Amino acid sequence: MLKIFLNVLLLFITASLFGQKTPYFEAKYDIYYNTDFPQIRKGQLQIDVEKNLTIFHISKNNNSSTESNSAMTSTHYGLTYNIKYDDIESFIEINFNKEYIFSKETHRNNIYYVRDTIYDFNWNLNYSEEKKIGTLLCKKATTYFRGRNYTAWYAIEIPIGYGPYKFHGLPGLIAKISDDTGTFIWTLASYKVNAEKPQFEKNDELKPLMSAKEYYEEVRYQSVTEKQTMLQSKLPKGIKLISVSSDANVRKGIEIKFEWEEEIKED
Repeated sequence: MLKIFLNVLLLFITASLFGQKTPYFEAKYDIYYNTDFPQIRKGQLQIDVEKNLTIFHISKNNNSSTESNSAMTSTHYGLTYNIKYDDIESFIEINFNKEYIFSKETHRNNIYYVRDTIYDFNWNLNYSEEKKIGTLLCKKATTYFRGRNYTAWYAIEIPIGYGPYKFHGLPGLIAKISDDTGTFIWTLASYKVNAEKPQFEKNDELKPLMSAKEYYEEVRYQSVTEKQTMLQSKLPKGIKLISVSSDANVRKGIEIKFEWEEEIKED
């Protein structure tokens, strides 16, 4: 009940602040992924305040030193080789009223449309630290999200409880957020009240949908057994694959540990 009250209060304050004629807000972010192949991207967060909808557009990799956003190292018949994949723009759309996340995901040159549930962030606001992000005075908050710990800085003068990627739920717009390893960083570059309605992507043409559980288990983080089966199918008849060993089994994405895995352990 308290959470619903706070969301309604936040919506009322935001609508009053920006006016009924301009119920849309836009924030642009610089994105840095310090992964095996470092990525520099741009993010555009568009918000429909009235309908409680957001869409976060993520650009292609702008790092001129790399040709792709993803790569894989593999060994075959004694040869070690690298495979690079073309980069593709993506987006994450969140409907807070209907409580779903709809995203365009890319993995090894394939596109997947994924439906996820909205994560209930447990933010720790008990910090006295403040700092400037650009011209905005921001306060500190921390949280955990699917295998990583994050520190966020939110702008108290912009009472909009949204942020980049899937982050939300703070008393102000998230101006910067990063995990504790410094691998994933989102930083606010600019913001404005927008008179134009955001273009949301979810429609009947973007099918078939798969659940987040299906995507991460069957596509993004295949098990060793599944990988071994796939490799075995590519070998000549009569040759049996004995074992598979690769650091590709190590999860390196933003989301690496999931609530449905915890439920299995408890059972």
